[in-house]
Amino acid sequence: MPKINISLMSSSELQSLRTDIDSEIARRQNKMAAIEEIKRLAQEKGLKVEDLLAELGGSKVRVRKEMAPVPARYRNPDNAAQTWSGRGKRPIWLNEAISAGKTLDELKV
Repeated sequence: MPKINISLMSSSELQSLRTDIDSEIARRQNKMAAIEEIKRLAQEKGLKVEDLLAELGGSKVRVRKEMAPVPARYRNPDNAAQTWSGRGKRPIWLNEAISAGKTLDELKV
């Protein structure tokens, strides 16, 4: 966002900007209060907000699924507590072991 140099603005421009900012802050606070009230009411009635949105014709809200833990595929031979499932960034100990000449097959559980 570009920075506004308010020192170059006239008094009337600054006053107008202040009014706009105050209005936007009030609008956002009202919106957040309404959202919190809707969440509270839905919870009291035993409803999910996603179900309400679907009922009102809104787009389906994507719910993030919990991923089950994945068993370890690789184990650090120097420290058996350090494992890696093969997902995500390789751990430092694995990179160091590979740099030292080990292969992934040698580190398999």
